[in-house]
Amino acid sequence: MAVPKQDAPGVIKTEVDHLVAAVAPLIELYQKLSRLLDQERQSLEKRNPEQMESLAAEIGRVLEEIQVCDQLRQKITRQLGARLGLSGARLNLQSLDQSLGGGSGLLPLREQLKAEIDKAEKTNRHNQAVFKGVLTATDSMLRALKESTQGPAASYNRKGARNASGAKFHFISKQL
Repeated sequence: MAVPKQDAPGVIKTEVDHLVAAVAPLIELYQKLSRLLDQERQSLEKRNPEQMESLAAEIGRVLEEIQVCDQLRQKITRQLGARLGLSGARLNLQSLDQSLGGGSGLLPLREQLKAEIDKAEKTNRHNQAVFKGVLTATDSMLRALKESTQGPAASYNRKGARNASGAKFHFISKQL
């Protein structure tokens, strides 16, 4: 698309405005995702499966919205980058801001978006660790139950001593 030289700054400003308008909702979506992941962490800690299921569905919807918004952001970034002669791995909000001489408003948005993404990733990693711990404990309990039906299993007798008999099976000592 050929743009007369006198109109080029206006077109670039319009494209920057479109990019800002695409990034702002992305930041809000990541903030929403972080709140949902915090709620997921709480429901994991409370072992509330109904709430976890509901949150998983909502998290899925937010992730779909993020994907749509990010595709738009990428498209506008590529268009603006092409207009400025930038492409490839170097093309991002920071390089666009630098090519525009700074002060475009893109750099603070980039930092805010990056902070929100990092926050959501950190919370998600924590939730994964908690969930993995719950799964490990559940697997351990199921294995102990299975072994107790297949013969002698290490357990506790009624006085708290280790016992290798499946006949008197207790998961924990009653004399703590």
